[in-house]
Amino acid sequence: MAVCVAIIGKDNSPLYIGGIGNESGTDNELSRQWLVHTALDALEERLATTNTSNTNTSANAARTDLRDLYLGLLYSTDTHKIYGYVTNTRIKLVLVTSSTSPSGSNIRDAEVRTALRRLHALYADAICNPFHLPGDQIVSRKFDKQVKSLMMNNV
Repeated sequence: MAVCVAIIGKDNSPLYIGGIGNESGTDNELSRQWLVHTALDALEERLATTNTSNTNTSANAARTDLRDLYLGLLYSTDTHKIYGYVTNTRIKLVLVTSSTSPSGSNIRDAEVRTALRRLHALYADAICNPFHLPGDQIVSRKFDKQVKSLMMNNV
């Protein structure tokens, strides 16, 4: 089951961090932010290795690597698995799942990929709002509701 979803800007500033679950409070919020920010190191490392491998391979292979925005499992802890996705504009999407729940330990890679693609589509819809300023945090209640629905139903 998905525990947290984060959208991180080009400059590694959080644009949206949302979570679900019965645990609430500052400790839980801080632990979610900690998981997301530690995932940024793994994301940056994965992007750096992808870019260096692209310069060493042929142009056709580089094109196929750049089209795949899903980075897969970034790392896992005893209680969580963290997945990453990077858009063409270097916006980073992070999905944190619980590995302790029965449904969380059996999540397929294709399900996570689909959920992150849907999150990307929701993000694109949210920033197309003419009143949204690029780089600002997303504070839309509609977006929050759609993301929580995505987390409850898909992953």
